[in-house]
Amino acid sequence: MFRARLLLSYFLCTGILAAGFTAAAQAQSIRKDLPPELRPKNNVTSFHRRAVGNTDHPWQAIGRVNIGGTVHCSGTLVAANIVLTAAHCLYSRRMEKMVVPSSVNFLAGYSKGEFRGHSKVKAYIVGTGFDGSKWNAKSNALYDWALLTLNKPLGGNLGFLSLPSEWFENTTNSVRLPTQGIAINEQVTTAGYPGDRKHVLSLEENCKIVTTANRGRILFTSCVALGGDSGGPILQKKNDEWHIVGIQTAAIRVNDKVSGVGLSAMAFHPYLASMTP
Repeated sequence: MFRARLLLSYFLCTGILAAGFTAAAQAQSIRKDLPPELRPKNNVTSFHRRAVGNTDHPWQAIGRVNIGGTVHCSGTLVAANIVLTAAHCLYSRRMEKMVVPSSVNFLAGYSKGEFRGHSKVKAYIVGTGFDGSKWNAKSNALYDWALLTLNKPLGGNLGFLSLPSEWFENTTNSVRLPTQGIAINEQVTTAGYPGDRKHVLSLEENCKIVTTANRGRILFTSCVALGGDSGGPILQKKNDEWHIVGIQTAAIRVNDKVSGVGLSAMAFHPYLASMTP
């Protein structure tokens, strides 16, 4: 399934739009009050999504990752001072190298110019096999994650989202496929700051995991995805608690619909565990 034609291969952070991804650009000129039946069939927008405020958990723990003042992706607090996002967001194609940490800012609970917390990034790590110069190569697919270390422990006050603990019980040197969690047709919710509504957090709800690849590490979902969603969480709610089961990294076009591709938490769990008590 991973050989399906990638629309963008990787989402491009908003501010660096790909020539082939015209639908997202067209979305800027489509009236958001138009009912779905009057919109072009190939138009990809986030206007159907529910916007959420920035005062409630877990939405205040999700925010914008701003890179160099011109590009943004989405990210989530996963510890008091650690933010999870996508690695490709941190690669500058113009400079042909990864950006310096000090050029990255995280705005927790960002909404319409306001935010619940702000911190610069002092360091980050990405998947060990990630090579930004290869951009959309399949070799990057399993490594397109990043963990940002903040100067300020914003999650101490705002809270943070955890990974499903039952996935990683009784593991030693390897991460096993979860006994609960990743399952075909299981419902998920994605969150992000898409390019056509980049100043408000919105949710893609009631979508599902369509299939998986690489022993559950790559997730194909039915969630509509746009540029700017990169690094945003793939969420599941169980027992009234939200958990991050993965992050958004890519998109594929199936007929007239653009659906999301992501990395499951199995890809970055060992690294996050080594960074937190």
